Amino acid sequence: MRIALIGVGNSASSFLQALNALRAGREIKGLLEIPIKTDEIEVVLAFDIDERKVGKKLKDAIFSEPNVVRKEIEVKEDLIVERGPTLDGTDGILGNIIMESKEKPVEVEERLKEEKVDVCLNLLPTGASRASRYYAECCLISNSSFINATPSEIANAPTLESSYREARVPLLGDDLISQIGGTIFHKGIIDFLESRGVKVLRSYQVDISGTTEALVTLEEWRRDLKKNIKSKLISERRGIEVIAGTSDYVRFLGDRRVSYMVIEGEYSYGAKVRIDISMKTFDGPNAAVPLINLVKISKILKDKGIGGATPEVCSLFFKNPPVKVSIEEASRKLVELLM
Repeated sequence: MRIALIGVGNSASSFLQALNALRAGREIKGLLEIPIKTDEIEVVLAFDIDERKVGKKLKDAIFSEPNVVRKEIEVKEDLIVERGPTLDGTDGILGNIIMESKEKPVEVEERLKEEKVDVCLNLLPTGASRASRYYAECCLISNSSFINATPSEIANAPTLESSYREARVPLLGDDLISQIGGTIFHKGIIDFLESRGVKVLRSYQVDISGTTEALVTLEEWRRDLKKNIKSKLISERRGIEVIAGTSDYVRFLGDRRVSYMVIEGEYSYGAKVRIDISMKTFDGPNAAVPLINLVKISKILKDKGIGGATPEVCSLFFKNPPVKVSIEEASRKLVELLM
């Protein structure tokens, strides 16, 4: 299975480290039982626009600034990072972070065809919507599955999703759910409280990190984009007042993320309950296991001729799926799809 990485940032770094850890025989929890071996996953292309990454071997580029994921595993991928097109996403704060390469962009569509790419992972920054759409269109033409880990509406774009479905090519998204991130943990706590008869009234979550993604979401329009998606996932139209999203950037935290959650509600005959939670995780590794699972799933879906945004997969792995399916139903149907 041949993979292309779109964006060589922190998520790409963790994805590659996890792959190499598995190849070295390390056990990683959270991987689904899918009949595709890790050794079958081969990264053959990587695109970026930063001069500190373009032209470098991928195994070195993933540890270049502004990446902050720690090097825990030796990565063997030595293909050269290629210059992708700059379409958007570099305005505002991000324009001060990225050192744009002066190399001429490659023809993405042609490179995907030449390398016979099966699956593309879109790992671009929040706000790079035009670029995400461009890569998705290139993947459709080259018959490559597209996994959109970003908040950009790609799987939620009706015309694009319909084209993928007709072509029988998977289009999975939008906005990846972390393995154990603040948003899914927050949602899980509320689900538990409601299962115990607690009427949750309101809740809020703030996240602080030292990643580039945390820095750029200080801009109001990027912050609102992520906040709306997170809040919608947690509340799920249950009438709960929820506010969730990145609130600050602290450089020395690096890849560490600190999440604070407050949940207020009532139980019994009106007794009050308030829960305060502090959660500390690493951002990059949170993407690794979901991405490996998705890469394998997308290959099976493609082999079965199942195209477009499969509701069961998108509901389990993304914060903003086009069609929402309950976790129980999605889990059951996913097992059937993978048989």
